[in-house]
Amino acid sequence: MNPGGIRMGTSEVTRLGMKENEMEEIAEFVKRVVIDKENVDKVKADAAEFRKDYQKVHYCFENATQAYEYLKIR
Repeated sequence: MNPGGIRMGTSEVTRLGMKENEMEEIAEFVKRVVIDKENVDKVKADAAEFRKDYQKVHYCFENATQAYEYLKIR
């Protein structure tokens, strides 16, 4: 009833090649909305711009595919 924080999994961002510095940037996006009460649309646009550099899957069975381009399982 009284959560003390937000849990964020790292597996998806790691799969896209992000590391500690990128997680700090992601946390900053959350802070801007939750704590700073910044306009959600502005933060959303900034997050979308940030994510443009992370479109290739780095850690997966196949890495020749763009992120979120769904593959037919063989």
